[in-house]
Parts: sequence; C-alpha cells; structure tokens
Amino acid sequence: MGCDVCYTSEAEVDQDDMDTLLTLLGVAGVNFIMGIPCADGIMLNNQSMSFHDALYLREVLGLRRAPEFELWLQQMGIVDQAGRLMPSDAAARALRFRAASPSR
Repeated sequence: MGCDVCYTSEAEVDQDDMDTLLTLLGVAGVNFIMGIPCADGIMLNNQSMSFHDALYLREVLGLRRAPEFELWLQQMGIVDQAGRLMPSDAAARALRFRAASPSR
C-alpha cells in the first residue's frame, strides 16, 4: 500500500511532522511513498516528500530496493553491491562511460 505524505499551508504541521509520519508509515510496512522534486507539489500547492526521503527510510529501516531495480542501479554504477549510493562523482563517471560505450 502506498501513501502521499503531504500538507497544505492551511495545516498546522511542519516538515518535522512529515518526517515523523514517514518514519511511522515505514515501520508499519508502507511500500510506496510519493516523491516530488524538491518536495514542492506545485499543482496542488502542497508540501510533500522528496526522492531523498525514500533513501532515508530505506537506510534507517535496513530495506532494499526491488532486486531487478537494484541490479540495474549496480550495473549503471549508481549503487554499490550493498545497495548504498556511490559518491556522485563515481556515479557521474560510470554514466559518462556508459553513454560513450557502443550500444549492445
């Protein structure tokens, strides 16, 4: 089950409340959260979770990505064998190398 952790400016909440709710949902077993660039939902004018919030939740709870997605991330040089993000310069080098390599 998934969830969009968000609020509008009329609500009496802040980002700390959102982080707490996200953590509680993760402990409860939620398997999908909405991730919005910069956590700014411009269409509905709300604050939401950003993509890095899912990374935080996985790290804190010791969760892994779907196996086929994690394998692809490893092949692209984005994560290491343990599923941790590679330093941004290593990932950028791997992506540049892949882009320069001939198609398979």
